[in-house]
Amino acid sequence: MNQPDLSNLLVLALAGMLAWLSVNILLSVYKLNKSYELSPNRFIYPANCKPELCQDVAGFIGFITPRLVIFGVLGLLVTGFYLVNELTAVFSFLPAWFAKGLSYFLFVPLFIWYVIFINKAAKKFW
Repeated sequence: MNQPDLSNLLVLALAGMLAWLSVNILLSVYKLNKSYELSPNRFIYPANCKPELCQDVAGFIGFITPRLVIFGVLGLLVTGFYLVNELTAVFSFLPAWFAKGLSYFLFVPLFIWYVIFINKAAKKFW
């Protein structure tokens, strides 16, 4: 059984932060679609965009909901893959460089995609 690489606490911290962010986003999307009104939330609104200044609330909710759900689910899957890879030997059939690289470098494109769609939302709805 593989022991976790505790010398790489930065990556473990990133995995924890991504899991926390993913759960927070999924809960926020649930609340957003349940109430169908914009309330203050740092994760689902573009920077410096106040919810009350949104020009098309229904359009924004329709635009942002599927992207945030995909982001939240992928974030949890990436985190789960990383933790399973670090704590067990389930993926021992994969080359070590591939499994480590996959778990480390999936964080970056996922975050870049998040920034891109949040910026599109800012341009489109504020």
